[in-house]
Amino acid sequence: MEILGLSYKHSVNNVMHPAQHVFDFYSDKDKIKAGTLVCHKSEIKLRPNYDKPVLAIDFLEVTNKVQGIGTKILKFAEEFSRKSGCNGFMTLKSDVSFMPEKIPHTFYRKFGFSTLEKKTDKKLDMFIRQNKDATHKDFPCLLMHYPPMAEKNSFSLKNITLLLKQLFRLK
Repeated sequence: MEILGLSYKHSVNNVMHPAQHVFDFYSDKDKIKAGTLVCHKSEIKLRPNYDKPVLAIDFLEVTNKVQGIGTKILKFAEEFSRKSGCNGFMTLKSDVSFMPEKIPHTFYRKFGFSTLEKKTDKKLDMFIRQNKDATHKDFPCLLMHYPPMAEKNSFSLKNITLLLKQLFRLK
């Protein structure tokens, strides 16, 4: 996999998760470290007896936040997710502890991540429209998904049909 303007070194770490992948990215121009991505393949339980494979992003660090490197690394992660059998699905915990006065939630939202709460997503969208930096006072740590997933409590006709089939063990 290639990223325009970046090269990377890949290693596998088995300390925290089985097959935790570590990617260190370097600028092609000056060979200076540009960022790090740590991730592993996981699953999200969407409903009983149905787990969806996702690439869980454990850590994402970018050394220079104004050159589009974070977006390039997320695009790389999306492609890695596809090659890992996760069909481009990713999940992460957007943390407030590293930069409490400029949290990364809006960056992930601009890329296309969402929470499972419409109210929170709308609030993030408002910060983006107003070009405001969100802080730890505005949002807690958030679990975010890409591409956006439906809310936990969405009761579509399809979901109700599946639940009834499971309940009555119909095919």
